[in-house]
Amino acid sequence: MPFTAKVVTAAEWGARPPEPGTFPFQRTIPRYVIVHHTDNPNPPNDASRGTIEGALRLARNIQTSHMDERGWSDSGHNFLNTTGGFVLEGRHGSLDAVKQGFCIQSAHAKQDPGKLANGNQSPGIENEGNFMTFQIGQKQWQSLVELCASLCDSCTISPLNIKGHRDFSNTNCPGDLLYNQLPRLRKQVADRLNLQFTPEELENESPLVDIKFGSTGLAVITLQQRLRDLGFNPGAVDGVFGENTKAAVKAFQLSVGLQDDGIVGSNTRTKLELS
Repeated sequence: MPFTAKVVTAAEWGARPPEPGTFPFQRTIPRYVIVHHTDNPNPPNDASRGTIEGALRLARNIQTSHMDERGWSDSGHNFLNTTGGFVLEGRHGSLDAVKQGFCIQSAHAKQDPGKLANGNQSPGIENEGNFMTFQIGQKQWQSLVELCASLCDSCTISPLNIKGHRDFSNTNCPGDLLYNQLPRLRKQVADRLNLQFTPEELENESPLVDIKFGSTGLAVITLQQRLRDLGFNPGAVDGVFGENTKAAVKAFQLSVGLQDDGIVGSNTRTKLELS
């Protein structure tokens, strides 16, 4: 399906121009959709009060904070999803880029050691609120599902690659309750796109799921680190199972007498001593 989510553009909410000399931002090939929370108060004290006027004001305030306090060239995120279910473009150029299957270099998900890489090359969604102990409301949830489905379809991103900020950085973002809802989010996005996944795949890090070419996540990072420790070079430890990781797996499989299919199933996992 085409990109169908309704988005208020940066121009429409009155965004400041990016820092001189930084725009247009570099276009990137997105691999993930990354879910955040703004760490703002929740209803009934939410900054936007669930209104479109409040949503525009919140977007401006966040941009001001990112540029004036953090020293960024523009809003760090690509999209903002408010308590009223209003979606607003963040960093300039984000909406046009994703409609064409790309993203733009941003500043919402830096890589910390042992975490996934290249988060800032994929669309990041700020969800208004703090979801450590507060459950996201229905309007905001529905707009999140719609936005994620549009991003996955337009940018050819698997719903299994809907991740949380904490998968990339040492942070509690997007909050425990929202992070724990990611399997449900993946399922609802997959349903909209007529895709089928097992419950184990939707959980993302289940040890029951084979790790293979195209897999992503913390389980891949653990695999890559283990291969490197054993003297098999998987390339970058970035949580992405690409050609280098596949070659390292195949080399390891041959060294222990297994079929070199490049898939980390139960037998290969046992030989690697992965739990």
